Amino acid sequence: MTDVTAGTLKRDVTVIGLVSGGHFMSHYFSTILPPLFPFLHSDLGVSYTLLGLLLSAKNLTSGTMQLPAGILVDKFGAKTLLIVGFGILLGCYFLFSLATSFWVMAVLILLAGFGNAVFHPADYSILNGSISDSRIGRSFSAHTFSGNLGDALAPVVILTAATLWNWRVGIVASCIVGVGIMIGMITQWKRIEEGVAKPESKKKKDDSAADVVTTDQAVAAAEAEISTWTAVKQVMLSTPMLFLFLFFALQQLGSGGFRNWAVAGLVTLHDTPVAVAGAALTGFLFASAFGVLAGGVVADKNSRHDLVAGGALLLTAVLAVIVGRFPLDTVVLVGVFTLAGWVQGMIRPARDMMIRAASPKGSIGKAFGFVFSGQAIGGTIAPIAFGAMIDLGVPAWVFYMSAVFMVVCMFAVMGSAFHARKAERAAH
Repeated sequence: MTDVTAGTLKRDVTVIGLVSGGHFMSHYFSTILPPLFPFLHSDLGVSYTLLGLLLSAKNLTSGTMQLPAGILVDKFGAKTLLIVGFGILLGCYFLFSLATSFWVMAVLILLAGFGNAVFHPADYSILNGSISDSRIGRSFSAHTFSGNLGDALAPVVILTAATLWNWRVGIVASCIVGVGIMIGMITQWKRIEEGVAKPESKKKKDDSAADVVTTDQAVAAAEAEISTWTAVKQVMLSTPMLFLFLFFALQQLGSGGFRNWAVAGLVTLHDTPVAVAGAALTGFLFASAFGVLAGGVVADKNSRHDLVAGGALLLTAVLAVIVGRFPLDTVVLVGVFTLAGWVQGMIRPARDMMIRAASPKGSIGKAFGFVFSGQAIGGTIAPIAFGAMIDLGVPAWVFYMSAVFMVVCMFAVMGSAFHARKAERAAH
């Protein structure tokens, strides 16, 4: 990809805006479930345990479908798959707003996970194919920022709507916004390129060569199939990619302590008022979003992305231990969480640049799909494991184990970078 095809700043900004808008809605819908649990518990008479398992199942479905989505993106193109996935996501949540049975809702959420799985491999394929190299790091950071912003705003928006009207109205309104963004993508189709090679148009053949054409097409189809699965194995057996897969799985466990169980952990461990714990979590979420933007600038100016990510992970681990060990007053607690969120945000662009650099040519969708599928492991285990720590009377371990996972993540990042550099030297 060159600057000639990536176009001007205006084109880059348009593409980033379109893709980031969809990513915002992806994270937004993924985060509205936990705030709605009290309403679903009251309206449907469903236990919180069952609702928590539903969240785990959603994470498992969305995560395990990342690699298949990446394969489809590289084979059929990112734009088509992105719209199909976006449509499935919006349709499922719209029907969810109308459903009165928990089990119908469960099926819809599981189906929504299939739609949600498309976003990461499709988005990164589009950004890689459309954005100029000089701005690719900032485009990744803007994309990640939009997702984090969706995470941060979802609880505020859906709870406000539930208070003023009801939660069903809030979901319908959210779906309408999503449809508007999807229409924007479709109308700006020509500005979007894909990070995959486009197949050449087939030339017309005369009738006398029909058998040859049929044979050639069959051979080409077989070669394409072999090429696809060879590429998948190449991604999955790549040592740098395996380290990044481990990173995604463990970071989901590590950040799970802060994101999902900080309030319950602080209240149980230090008798922190709920409002104060909530303020600390809000600081973490918003700082994480803006930390991504700063990380994008750093990613474009610094090639040692492993040092940036590793340093941020180590600092987060130290902050987690401090929170678990000491009862902090309000200002200090919010400050510590805000700092932790900021450095967590710094990790994301560096991480994305490492995936891009380690991706085999023509397989960026598969690469992002594979490593993001690691989130399925952490996202499935974390809600149950951290909840059990609180139930067993050891809430401090919510923060201590977060620290442990962050340190292991640091070694995974360093291992990926080491083997990527080793492979690059061997290639030259």
